[in-house]
Amino acid sequence: MKQGFEGIELFERTFQQQIQKNGEVGELKYLFRKKFGDGPDEWPVEPNRYRLIWMPGCPYANKAVISWKILGLDKVISLGTTGILRSPKGWVFSEDPDEKDPVLGVHYLHDIYTRTYPDYTGRSTVPTIVDTVTGEAANNDHLYIPTYFATAWKAYHKKGAPELYPEELRPEIDELNAWILKRINSGVYTAGFARSQEAYEAGYRDFFEAMDELDKRLEDRRFLFGDYITLSDIHLYVTLVRFFVTYYQLFRVNRSRLQDFKNLWPYARDLYQTEGFRDYTFFDLIKRHYQTSPHLRALFGNVYGIYAKGPDVDVWELPHGREALSGKKEKFLIPGVQGGQGDANDNGLSKVEMLHQAIERAGAARTQGEYENYYQRVFYLLDDLDEQLEKSKFLNGNMLTEADEDLYEILARFDVIYYFDYRLNRNHIKDFKNLWRFVNEIHEISEFKKNTDLGKIKNDYYKGLSDVRNPYHIVPLGGEYL
Repeated sequence: MKQGFEGIELFERTFQQQIQKNGEVGELKYLFRKKFGDGPDEWPVEPNRYRLIWMPGCPYANKAVISWKILGLDKVISLGTTGILRSPKGWVFSEDPDEKDPVLGVHYLHDIYTRTYPDYTGRSTVPTIVDTVTGEAANNDHLYIPTYFATAWKAYHKKGAPELYPEELRPEIDELNAWILKRINSGVYTAGFARSQEAYEAGYRDFFEAMDELDKRLEDRRFLFGDYITLSDIHLYVTLVRFFVTYYQLFRVNRSRLQDFKNLWPYARDLYQTEGFRDYTFFDLIKRHYQTSPHLRALFGNVYGIYAKGPDVDVWELPHGREALSGKKEKFLIPGVQGGQGDANDNGLSKVEMLHQAIERAGAARTQGEYENYYQRVFYLLDDLDEQLEKSKFLNGNMLTEADEDLYEILARFDVIYYFDYRLNRNHIKDFKNLWRFVNEIHEISEFKKNTDLGKIKNDYYKGLSDVRNPYHIVPLGGEYL
């Protein structure tokens, strides 16, 4: 619902705690900053205890939600969503039945803040993590919430979750995240919220200097730290989206569009076209939030609450071509999966051993979720091994090793057993260019061909199934491709 227009006094009241003597709007001091952990003064890490509150237009809330989704914490931390328009009292759960959050039972996010600080009159902000046991806010420090999700909450990450905060890169990631916050996330607001020509021009200059620097950094690397997405990419992405859809016009940061940056523009599309990013990027809500929120209408003189029709967001689906910079299909560092055949994960398993384990667990799965998890892992590993064999005849070069023999045994059985009975039916092995070449070359070695009677292997397997698993003891005819 469109709200009536109120003058610039509304903007001044909203940000009164941040307006500085030089006319700039500074960073808000966050009330709730206690960490998650098992220490005496930390919030306990417990599943199904906390609720993450966000507003889809806010970049700070957006980066928390993208991290939460990518790591699979949506299974253990619930999500609450406010409306996109602030009331004089702050964020409102206007989209929920009876305009109350269904878990917290409050109309205003501000009500959560006053449970801890009854006299609090400042702004309530998103993201805010709320403890549903006490009803109090646990943390609203947007810079560190994604880091806590990547570290303190690691025990509850989904299986196969990526490493967004590699230990060896943490000091560099922390440094870059702080720089992105100052120069990009908050930096663009220095120009957009300026209350003088001088403040605007200073913010404008600093923002584009930082954008140019990032564009140059991405010249020869797919993501900010190389081949894989880290927390830093998430911190940057949320501002690039808003720069494209509204900051360029509304905040008057109009030296260059995002589309004019040689590397930042395809980089942004690469991220958008990634699970977790696209899922929580709502272009229309972002646009309507910035252009029709009462306090921002006041700042930009939008008396009638009209919001711009453009730009065309379909271009975010265009091919980006960034994979050429890494030569990899995957965008995330999955512990225990990346690396050469000799590499091992935390359990000492090679990729071939992990593949065998994932196949067996998919076949033994007792729930849909368990099956789907291992199904995805199986084909992730097959894709990875297929890519590895693009560069060499065998897994470790031109010499046949025990690892190759083990992989051959798996691949030989895949199309006749695993594809059908384990429901691993995304692809046959013959659909993988390099795996198919690999298994056939080994099969041509007389010793292997003699010991690989697929008809017998298939017959023994299906005849050996219990009466429950194969009531009529039927043996499928197809699948013998070697």
